[in-house]
Amino acid sequence: MNEDSELTEKLNNMLIESADKESVIKFLRLSNYSKAESIGILKKALSISYCEAQDIIHNSQTWSDVKEFDAKLMNDFFDVLEELGSSESEET
Repeated sequence: MNEDSELTEKLNNMLIESADKESVIKFLRLSNYSKAESIGILKKALSISYCEAQDIIHNSQTWSDVKEFDAKLMNDFFDVLEELGSSESEET
């Protein structure tokens, strides 16, 4: 069994025992998985979409200390994309 499968199995067992996603998310963070890695792992463990996993992680108590920063970063990123799109439209 590879490391990925072992982690997924461990998380599934944690969810079966407690049915508490927050404890799984906390376990991942304390195990030094990044927010992005945690999203991917949760997606796989729960067989849910990336957007669902991202929403669960982003709104979790465990990651609440970076929620505001991450939301601002995403908004700034989309603002830049929007500006790039509108400047390209003006050029054509």
